[in-house]
Amino acid sequence: MAEYGNVPGAGPLRPEGQALAALPKTEKDLPSTPSRAAKRQGPGVERCRDLWGGNESVKGAGTRYLPQAPGEDLEAYNERLQRSVFFNAYRRTVEGLTGLVFSEDPILGKDVPAPFLEQWENIDNAGTHGDVFLRDRMIDALIDGHTCILVEFPATGGTQSAADEWVIRPYWVPILKQNILSWRTAVENGRTVLTQVVLRECHYVPDGEFGEVEQIRYRVLYREMGIVGYRLLEVTSDNRVQVVDAGIYGNQNEIPLAEITTSGRRGILDSDPPLLDLAYLNVAHYQQASDEAFSRYKTCVGFLHLAGHEVERDDQGNPKGALTIGANTALVSRDPSAKAEYVSHSGNALSDCQNALENLKSEMGALGLAMLAPQKRSAETAEAKRLDKATSDSSLSVTARGLQDGVERAMYFHAQYLRQPSGGSITINRNYDDLLMGADVMTAYATLVNAGFPERAVLKALKEGGRIPEDEDVEVLLAEWMADREMKAAQAAEIAAVQRNDPTMNAA
Repeated sequence: MAEYGNVPGAGPLRPEGQALAALPKTEKDLPSTPSRAAKRQGPGVERCRDLWGGNESVKGAGTRYLPQAPGEDLEAYNERLQRSVFFNAYRRTVEGLTGLVFSEDPILGKDVPAPFLEQWENIDNAGTHGDVFLRDRMIDALIDGHTCILVEFPATGGTQSAADEWVIRPYWVPILKQNILSWRTAVENGRTVLTQVVLRECHYVPDGEFGEVEQIRYRVLYREMGIVGYRLLEVTSDNRVQVVDAGIYGNQNEIPLAEITTSGRRGILDSDPPLLDLAYLNVAHYQQASDEAFSRYKTCVGFLHLAGHEVERDDQGNPKGALTIGANTALVSRDPSAKAEYVSHSGNALSDCQNALENLKSEMGALGLAMLAPQKRSAETAEAKRLDKATSDSSLSVTARGLQDGVERAMYFHAQYLRQPSGGSITINRNYDDLLMGADVMTAYATLVNAGFPERAVLKALKEGGRIPEDEDVEVLLAEWMADREMKAAQAAEIAAVQRNDPTMNAA
């Protein structure tokens, strides 16, 4: 049995000694071990990230999103996979919703410190304007369910001068949900605060003269006894943990990690992607579109059927050689009953497949619009409803508010580094009324109806958007709509019947 640790006369700094930190660790002591909450959130985030990646990402996942049919060999499956095209309704929806929020630029409050205003022009110290940085964080939050901003400061050892602070300055680092491996919290004075967070950092570093290799490290942010600091760790192949770097955040009294939440939030750093249902529908559309495209391909390519023709066979009775068919070749047979014909798929079911795909598109559009729909509330006065237009409680509005709160939290951490009493405030656009019910959006609603979207849902959306008077009954309007449509259909059928019976009308 091997002996680890120190023995008398052989301390950690002597050749015979071994520091405790260098001992192999069990899984519970490795920073790479994800928490149960992180594991639970993983599959949904992976699906949404794959769909955001688009056609190459989804097709590259192979059978994860396009199953191999029973009896379908690998060659046939790969052929079907290559013919499949992923219609990315998911990404279009995320970009469209983000575009609504950022149709108006974020507005920094008058209480924002002057130094921060300058640094907003380059908030990540890599040339990114604050507005652009926030737009990207909104996208990350909509995809994953939440995202974070780590407010960092370069390591200086505390030797920088006052002049240096205009160059050596705080900066914001985006932290994706899938890189948050575990976290611990405590309740202090009725408020939940983070006491430890483990972040995975993946980089590619030079390997040899021109190559590169992936390097994975783990940044442990901690708050202990009023001290906020970090340790940068590496895990070796034999499960030993090495400390690469360490330091403290002298200006902070909390871990400087700001969470941006969405309507999918369950708890701190715990959420569901708000558009996960749309992601599942989009995968279903991809699978059905693959089936439809492959069936359509089969209807266009006939199968040659030979009857009464002699085929040369080998000793085992298998057809010998290949039969070449082309424009300059012919089949000859002495059997008068022999025949050759092309047989093709009838294609009768293709229209049903197309209708199913269109229905899925309508359902995906409905889920995207659901992010804009205000949640049901108890009875309110007309004045309350009017005031509520500026602060809608739709899922998108909740997400925009989560972005605003998270950014103000990051601004607070930023101000702490700058020794400012406050980071100030910011306003994120949440007034979508004019945008939702503009002419182009109303046209989009009409298109959805023509594609099969429920008329009742459209009427409700128009009423909530202020395009139908408040005292109008949606059910009465729906009945009138249906009656008018039936009357027009009957008139069209009557005209068609007259045209069939009167050739002169057709000629005219």
